[in-house]
Amino acid sequence: MRRVLPSLFLLLHLVSAHGFEVTVFTAEDLPPLRGLEQASMVYTLGDTRMPLARLTFSNPDNAEQAKRAALHRLNSPAGQAVLEAVRDKATAVAMAQLLHIERLPAVLVSPGYVVYGIYDVAEALRKVEAYRATP
Repeated sequence: MRRVLPSLFLLLHLVSAHGFEVTVFTAEDLPPLRGLEQASMVYTLGDTRMPLARLTFSNPDNAEQAKRAALHRLNSPAGQAVLEAVRDKATAVAMAQLLHIERLPAVLVSPGYVVYGIYDVAEALRKVEAYRATP
């Protein structure tokens, strides 16, 4: 929860050039989105088991050796990268649930708009601007 609150604070206070807060939600298995530079934040949802599998090692019979090996693996640069990837994926899921994102990809345009199924951020912004312009 501590890592979500700073992200939420950042989410609420960044504003894009269009005067909107733009946050993109996507997934690893979806085609890449265009125009991500227009987003204040991009969350990519994905499976956390894949990165965690990179931390496996042969388990020695001695519990103390296993503990040292596990700590060495976790504290290595590769281990830290895996933990960061898992943290990012968990944050993405938490933010998607917190903001009630129902489908992916989603372009959240604050305040109050979500455009689903569009793979171009600029197109999503045009749709929001067109909707806002209608009486």
